[in-house]
Amino acid sequence: MRLRSLMTFVGWYGVLVAPLCAGAPDVGRPALVREVLDGKRQEARASWWGFDPHDSTEFLQNALHSNVKRLIVDRQASAWVTRPLSGVSDQEIVFEAGTELVALKGAFQAKGDCLLSFRECHHVTVRGAAEAGRSAARLRMQKADYQSDAYAKSEWRHGLVFSGCRDVLVQDLTIEQTGGDGIYLGASSKTGSNRNVVIRRVDCHANHRQGISVISAENLLIEDCRLRHTQGTAPQAGIDFEPNHWTDVLVHCVVRRCLAEGNSGTGYQICPQYLSGRSKPMSIYLEDCVSRNNGQHGVHMCTAQQDAPGGLLHITGFVSEDDGMAGLSCQFNPWDAVRIEVIDSVLRDCARQDSFFPPIFVQSVNSGERPGGNIHFQRVLVEDDLDRPFFRISDPKGNGLKDVTGQIILERCGQKETIVVDDAWLRKISGGSSRP
Repeated sequence: MRLRSLMTFVGWYGVLVAPLCAGAPDVGRPALVREVLDGKRQEARASWWGFDPHDSTEFLQNALHSNVKRLIVDRQASAWVTRPLSGVSDQEIVFEAGTELVALKGAFQAKGDCLLSFRECHHVTVRGAAEAGRSAARLRMQKADYQSDAYAKSEWRHGLVFSGCRDVLVQDLTIEQTGGDGIYLGASSKTGSNRNVVIRRVDCHANHRQGISVISAENLLIEDCRLRHTQGTAPQAGIDFEPNHWTDVLVHCVVRRCLAEGNSGTGYQICPQYLSGRSKPMSIYLEDCVSRNNGQHGVHMCTAQQDAPGGLLHITGFVSEDDGMAGLSCQFNPWDAVRIEVIDSVLRDCARQDSFFPPIFVQSVNSGERPGGNIHFQRVLVEDDLDRPFFRISDPKGNGLKDVTGQIILERCGQKETIVVDDAWLRKISGGSSRP
């Protein structure tokens, strides 16, 4: 009888403790959840709502919408698997080191389904918690599935989405294998652009469309990030600044100490075609960034031609090396539109296998009679051992270039030559189409 009683006790004890084991379905602490909902706790763990290794969407969404100030997504024996999630304002989400948030296979069928979205939110933090000996927290989707015939083709299945948000911090995460962008910064018809956003030490890896897309942002800092191996659908850039409407803004956007590497498209793409003279002047700063081994350009600036915006693109301490096309490509920028400054930068071994693009490519305006230009070089070093022009002007309409100035140092086969860029030199290399 004693043995039978002991076995019965052990059996009931196992039933009682099993739901509390990491990785078991429906792990929950309802008493602690109630304290959160009653406002007695300002910090909570996602597992208090439950955990299911097959699909934890309900638990995660309830935890997010509890409005707890700090939500810790705690590491389990396996990944947190989920359908699309939405976030709220005034919340810090902390992923423990080694934690994975993974898109549920077979889900995300709608073209715009994203892993975690914030719309018109404020004071939001999404970050990983560093811990020695453990890998970074990861947000991972199922890109190969979305590229298959089982899914409607789409470029909007993003990892993190912020639309019309303010006071946002994203930090210390890996975001990979999305069906769109790693991070998408969009606008809202109600609150406008994103404002006061910091993205720091984020690795955007192997995403479908871009590492990061910036549609509309004011006071944006992207710092110490890796933007790599984007492949799937155009533009396939490391980062792409590309507004959708003239009311969008690109104001005081700083990209600092970032690496764009191995992307099928361009490393750093700036394409404000939909901004206009009515838009706020854009201001983008690339500081101490590297573009390496991308399929297209290091930096590509392409703007509107007939009604271009004003503003500034300031590039300093930039290195482009082994990029497939030009290290610097500027298309259609009118001479009195965006001012482009390139300072203390190096373009090394660019476009070595491309017969069309040299290290620097400038295309004039292709409409009306407005010259292109407003490009200014200071201490720019071009390292190029190929026997070819290092600077090419494309001007099929004969509108010429105006206000292109500065100094470029050409290093070829160990020999350096300093070139003064002025109207006379531009006319010489362009067959006389440059306008004084």
